[in-house]
Amino acid sequence: MSIFSKFINAFKNLRLNDKNAVIGLQLDHLLISSMYAEQQAAYLNSYETGLDKGTLKTILEDYWEIFDKDDAIEVLSDLQNRNQDEYLDVVYNAFEHRANYVAILKSNLPDEEDVFKHYVEIYRKLSNVVPQLVEQNVFQDFSAIKNIRDTAWNYGRGAFLSRCCYEAGYISEVELIEYLQKSHAGLRNYCRTWKEYTTSYIFGRAIWGGSNNDGMIQIADDLLNSEKSPLKNKIYL
Repeated sequence: MSIFSKFINAFKNLRLNDKNAVIGLQLDHLLISSMYAEQQAAYLNSYETGLDKGTLKTILEDYWEIFDKDDAIEVLSDLQNRNQDEYLDVVYNAFEHRANYVAILKSNLPDEEDVFKHYVEIYRKLSNVVPQLVEQNVFQDFSAIKNIRDTAWNYGRGAFLSRCCYEAGYISEVELIEYLQKSHAGLRNYCRTWKEYTTSYIFGRAIWGGSNNDGMIQIADDLLNSEKSPLKNKIYL
C-alpha cells in the first residue's frame, strides 16, 4: 500500500480493534502512537496493530533497521532520549532571536564541525518550516511550538514502533506496557493536550520531511474531531 493510499484510507476510516481494545489510562498511553498508527492505517486502540506481517517487516527492517531485540531496544531508547537534547534549546533560542543567531549558535554549540553543521541545518529547516505551518494554521507563531518542540514526533514514533516490536516478538507485553507508560510520562513534560500532541507531531514530521504536510494535518484533524476517534472527547494527556 502506498503512502498516498494510506492517507486516503485514514481519511475514510479510523481503524479500531473491537476484540482486544485497551481502555482507561493504558489507552491514553497507547494513543501517543495514534498519529503514526494512522499513517500506517493501523488500529488506534489496541496493542495489536492489525497490520499484516509483510507490512510489519517493511516498517521494522526497511524503515528502521530493526531485526532483533537488541536493535529494538536501541531504536526505542534513542527515540525517547532525543527529547533530552540540550542543544535544541540553543537552536530554538537562536531562531527566536534571529538578529543575533550566528553569535548564539557559535557561542553555545560544540566546536566539532559535524555536530555544529547538524544543528545549523536544523536552524535552517526552522526558517522554512515555521512560516509554512503558520500559514497552514497548524500553530499561530513560533512561541506556540518552542516549548512542545518535536517531542510528539519522537515519542509517538517510538510508541508505534514498540507495538510493532511487540508483534514481531522482540519485546514482551510487559516491556511494551512499560515503554508506553514511560513515553506518555515523558511527553507530558512538553505537551499538555492532545491538540499539542498532534501539533508537535506535525512539526517534527515537517522538520524531518519538509513541506507537503497536508496529509498529516488531515490525520490530526480526524483524530481530534471524528466521532469514531478515541481522542474525540479527550483534552488533556
